[in-house]
Amino acid sequence: MDISKLKRWPILLGVIIFVAVVTGVSIFVFAGSNKAQASGSLQSPATGNNTISDSSNIESTASANTAQKDSPNTADAQETKSQPVTSANEPATQQASDFKEFFKDDAFLGDSITEGLSFYDYLDDSRVIAEMGLSITKGIDEADKIIALKPKRVFILIGLNEADDRTSSKVLVDDYTKLVEKLKANLPNSQIYVTSMLPVLENVVKNPHLNNAHIKECNNGLIAMTNKENVNYVNLGSILNDSNKNLYEDDGIHFKSDFYRMWLTYLENLLK
Repeated sequence: MDISKLKRWPILLGVIIFVAVVTGVSIFVFAGSNKAQASGSLQSPATGNNTISDSSNIESTASANTAQKDSPNTADAQETKSQPVTSANEPATQQASDFKEFFKDDAFLGDSITEGLSFYDYLDDSRVIAEMGLSITKGIDEADKIIALKPKRVFILIGLNEADDRTSSKVLVDDYTKLVEKLKANLPNSQIYVTSMLPVLENVVKNPHLNNAHIKECNNGLIAMTNKENVNYVNLGSILNDSNKNLYEDDGIHFKSDFYRMWLTYLENLLK
């Protein structure tokens, strides 16, 4: 056996171990470097730009589609809330502004149905003299507020609180005549418009004595009265039919917001 070869064996073994250690360390360092680079890419400026772009897209979509529910853009959300879109795809606030301008010199007298004109912000409160349960006889007293406004036109919608079929329609018409005569005497330069009492949903109304047959009888009496007094009659009930019963509130008497838009649009077209 060659003893000199045995002496070289530990040296060779040491070299092999050294190379293996160096190779292992290099692999570990290289892998760690790649991992660090991968981790760094999550916070790169490019990712930041995507976030800004996404935010811009959200704001743009909110503005175009009347604001996302969870959009952080508070200004857009508030604007959407204050400007609901009507069935005609026209902002309700714009329509309300137009109505307020058109009827700015007029006045409306009535009960809780008329009250909706200002409640839904279609007209200014100052132009709507109305309250829940207002009767025709009480309306005669409230007429003083109308007279003080000196309006160009007066629109009256009243009488449903007295349209009970146990009371003659003549009684209702007689009281209405007193109201009209008072307005005529104190507002000689104003146009007076008596509005037809509106039909009810009989299958919903709790009072069986409030029915459309008697309401129609009362309206016929009002037509005769307006002809006699030489004032105007507005058949507002003509805008209601079987296709838009959804305009009524659950009580079958009062109306939702869209009805008031239709009402004022009807008057505008009538007066132009």
